[in-house]
Amino acid sequence: MIKEVLNKMGIIRKGKASVGVDNTPAPAPKESKIQNKAFLDSNEISFVISKMRQATYQGTEFEMFYKVINKLQNELPNKK
Repeated sequence: MIKEVLNKMGIIRKGKASVGVDNTPAPAPKESKIQNKAFLDSNEISFVISKMRQATYQGTEFEMFYKVINKLQNELPNKK
């Protein structure tokens, strides 16, 4: 008896509620122009590589220098 009353009042539902709910899918976010543009162009990468080569590194700094230089040099041919 109570279930029938609650069902009629709309408190108990067996299906999806469609009243007051927007079931339309959210629009896909638009890609901004910044995402399409490369973070650094080839001139900027060359500049960073040349400045990093001029500095002196000791111990673990050299290991980090080597990793960063490798990554930058790998990006450089892709930019041209």
